[in-house]
Amino acid sequence: MIIKKTPESIACYLRDASNFSGGNAEEVVIPENSEESVSFLRNETRNVTISGAGTGLTASRIPSEGVIISLERLNKIFKEDESSVNVGPAVTLNELQSFLSNSGWFYPPNPTEKWASIGGTLATNASGSRSYKYGVTRDYVEEVELVLVDGRKTILKRGLKISEPLKLEDGSQILFPDISYQSPKCKNAAGYFVQPGMDWLDLFIGSDGSLGIFTKIVLRLLPSPADFVSGILFFDEERACWELVPKIRSFNGQKIDPCSLEYFDHNSLERLKVKYKNIPAHSRAALFFEQDISQSNDYDSTLENWYKFLSDENIFLEDSWFAQGEKDTQLFHEFRHDVPIIVNEENSRAGRVKLGTDMAVSDNHFISMMEFYQETLEISGLDHVIFGHLGDNHLHINLLPKESQMNDAQHLYDQMVGQILKWKGTISAEHGIGKIKKKYFAKMIGPEGLNDLRKIKGCLDVGYRLGVGNII
Repeated sequence: MIIKKTPESIACYLRDASNFSGGNAEEVVIPENSEESVSFLRNETRNVTISGAGTGLTASRIPSEGVIISLERLNKIFKEDESSVNVGPAVTLNELQSFLSNSGWFYPPNPTEKWASIGGTLATNASGSRSYKYGVTRDYVEEVELVLVDGRKTILKRGLKISEPLKLEDGSQILFPDISYQSPKCKNAAGYFVQPGMDWLDLFIGSDGSLGIFTKIVLRLLPSPADFVSGILFFDEERACWELVPKIRSFNGQKIDPCSLEYFDHNSLERLKVKYKNIPAHSRAALFFEQDISQSNDYDSTLENWYKFLSDENIFLEDSWFAQGEKDTQLFHEFRHDVPIIVNEENSRAGRVKLGTDMAVSDNHFISMMEFYQETLEISGLDHVIFGHLGDNHLHINLLPKESQMNDAQHLYDQMVGQILKWKGTISAEHGIGKIKKKYFAKMIGPEGLNDLRKIKGCLDVGYRLGVGNII
């Protein structure tokens, strides 16, 4: 076990991609294996914060006191069987995809930050551009080795329901509390996941490092697609792009069956034009689509289906980009991922804490949501960028205020939260709550909901010592 105690050695663990400041810790403990984690926690009484790769946007890994446990040495990876892989929590998405390359299998979740740790993606139930078809991280977790903050350990597998006790290796048991809270039905990563009849495993995924520690993870894989049909469509106006999405949904997976539908507003395109000179000058919005192909001989017919559909909808194919091979497919993903990278770099240069939404609503509020965003942002006059998962009704609005506009930006953010909650949506569909969005989460679920989540927290972490300040 490695222990770091000097301020210089601890400093890098007190930062993440949120630019949140004020972190403090007495020491950083780096176990070499899960047994060392268990041994340390059994004799520890201080508050404990788990440190992942630092790519999070809600300051979940930044403590105000106590000890940090960094899982960076738990980075082994091997095939569990043909359709699953066993990874340590410190394995990154990049490392996992490299390991699986040419294996005939792939891991569908593809969050933007490729250097995120797998443990971190479980902590936030991360998704990515392909969530429209493939779902989120939770859908691919089959088993974990889990350690509680008091050092008790268990192997948690799919199929163990919350109606049954959670059994720990020392013979102790934990019962799920009697509560009424349930998670929203839309795409959601806000707070603890709670649904009737769910698996215990689902509770820990998305818990922002506040209920337990993942020391080993078994992920389900899917057969690799033979190919992808992908393209980027450009529009003269935003509404034309929005209105295409319900028409795509109406196919119900027949002929037109995308796994990705990603949106770029005018301000996103203006920033991307610095790198991508061939973006049409007149474009006010863009839509990246991608459809997986199970057999290579289906490629041409699938592409023809898209051409016909887009032509019938009067989309100018001459202005659109269609991938002509694997190189183009990779380029289109870079195009998608460059937007948050550009925004994060702008925030870093300006020294701003990220002020970005991560909200989502159900399908029936989609167009109303887009109209609301457009109207309120135009009235505000604030610089902003809108991009993200249009197919999931889940957009990232990044507000980029000048220093003198910070109060206005915060007021606008509050206004957006209020409207999304009126539509029974979520304030976080992907990035979690952490320390930054607790105020909004409390508003979202109310006092009774918070009390129910405290009951969950208390039965797993009696002293409320793990991930202090996250979620509740």
